[in-house]
Amino acid sequence: MRYCPDDAASLVREPYWWSARDRGGDDFPPAQSFDVVVVGSGYTGLNAALALAGAGTSVLVVEAGDLGEGGSTRNGGMVSGTLKVSHPDLEKTFGKERADAIFFEAQNSVLFLEELIARHAIDCDYQRSGMYFAAYAPSHYDALAREAGQLDKLGVETRMVPKHRQHMELGSDIYHGGRITTLAGGLHPARYHAGLVAACRRAGVCFATRCRVQALERQGSGYVLKTEKGLVTAERVIVATNAYTGAELQWFRRRVIPIGSYIVATEELDPGFLADLIPGRRMIQDTKRNLYYYRLSPDGKRMIFGGRTSFRRISETESARRLHASMTDVFPALSEARLTHSWTGNVAFTFDSLPHLGSHDGVHYALGCCGQGVALMSHFGNCIARDMLGSGDRSAFALNPIPTVPGYSGNPWFIPVVGEYYRFRDWLERPARSPAA
Repeated sequence: MRYCPDDAASLVREPYWWSARDRGGDDFPPAQSFDVVVVGSGYTGLNAALALAGAGTSVLVVEAGDLGEGGSTRNGGMVSGTLKVSHPDLEKTFGKERADAIFFEAQNSVLFLEELIARHAIDCDYQRSGMYFAAYAPSHYDALAREAGQLDKLGVETRMVPKHRQHMELGSDIYHGGRITTLAGGLHPARYHAGLVAACRRAGVCFATRCRVQALERQGSGYVLKTEKGLVTAERVIVATNAYTGAELQWFRRRVIPIGSYIVATEELDPGFLADLIPGRRMIQDTKRNLYYYRLSPDGKRMIFGGRTSFRRISETESARRLHASMTDVFPALSEARLTHSWTGNVAFTFDSLPHLGSHDGVHYALGCCGQGVALMSHFGNCIARDMLGSGDRSAFALNPIPTVPGYSGNPWFIPVVGEYYRFRDWLERPARSPAA
């Protein structure tokens, strides 16, 4: 049985995670002054606010919607320090010393996240379960193996899984083996976010929700923010809006490319049955250009399945239909599984495929998670705070200016064209199917 429109009546068109979300509310009077105002209440903004407030700084977090309404509570909850740019390519661009610094800082962001969760006792179902990169074609397996050799030289623990042993990791026959990265895991993204909100409140951070910033202007040595609920003044400002950056922050908006990603959750299924599909409960990502990514829910009772199923905005009902077909392609045994949740969210990419942090006109920012933001953007928030406080070494990512292109205003009109090209390349590379040996 395939997913059909009749199932749409019971489909929840919001993230499966949101039942555990802290939506927040206002707790600051209008026209108040703060040492720092953080625009955006995702992982970046909350980690910056937490570190600053812990050092005695007065902080206000301003959010256009409810707390964490953007990518921080919409993602798949996958944790890794992987970058879209390989170490050899980093070395070609920046030289070995800078490449090593960027690479290892990304890797170590996972350790930062783990220590943060432990220090603040955040109950978010975190488990370092590892990530499995599934090879879509034999040539992709060879590329993963070459990269594994490079990673081994850097001291990164990885392991190749040939196709004839793939069922030890993944109960699917459509892939051609893959690679395991051990420094990776999964969490419940909304519980992690709620834990950060709670830690911020304990530290004295104030919040203003449903309060979009309409303008940001310099005033003397500080800033004035015009918001939907009045004026706020601040000595310093952090922009942490990532893929949800609005036109009122145009300089920042021109440097991120928001791309929609779609996710579904199945109904509760037998945990033993699902454990046969992903025996090690790893996070799974395949090597297609229009990739699939999937995992089991933290309680092991649902499949969470995502992908860039469309590069144009489509309804949650339509994305559910498409993702059910994709999920069944990977796992035929899930063909009769009913979907209960379907949602979408934006992922922020950059023109050089690297995350960035820095400052513009005195305003600090972190932008462009490039699909790997849970650990890295959390780390970036802490980096911004340490830079403001004058403590710690500067991030290697802060040394790279964030690029844009002439004429780009923040509207990624070209994405559907690029997406169709990628889809065509994936189709060309799709090998003939054969059962795993």
